[in-house]
Amino acid sequence: PRFKPHLLPLNHRPGQDADSPLPPITERLAYLRPSRELLEFYRQKLAQFDEEHDDLVKLLEKYKSTAEDQHKLQLEVRQREGEIAELQKALSDMQAYLFQEREQALRLYAENDRLKIRELEDRKKIQHLLALVGPDAGEITYFHREPPHVVRHACVFF
Repeated sequence: PRFKPHLLPLNHRPGQDADSPLPPITERLAYLRPSRELLEFYRQKLAQFDEEHDDLVKLLEKYKSTAEDQHKLQLEVRQREGEIAELQKALSDMQAYLFQEREQALRLYAENDRLKIRELEDRKKIQHLLALVGPDAGEITYFHREPPHVVRHACVFF
């Protein structure tokens, strides 16, 4: 069964029971003459509630400050995570670039080795051809320090 609220008459006032022949509570309290002890009790209760209220407000301020600090820290964490992601991407790009450069260096070393081998083979061919031709009246000199396309012929006449 569902709960059905008790319907009060339209002329109902707070502090007054619907079926009560008594006046409302505010009117009844106006006629009372409280004792000094009762007044002191309620003053102490009010002071206690005010102190409790102040403590709760301070606690709420503390929680508010803590929540604000936490929010700032979360924003900073998100910012740092973004920076980390950017740095990781930059690192990945640099690693790819380094890998390409290493491959290029290895290709250049291999080409350099091939050229050195070819140079040795060419020297052997030159020595072989010179041995076949034999000594000539003119002497051929190759200067190693000059570019390969420059060859000096020195003729020696006896």
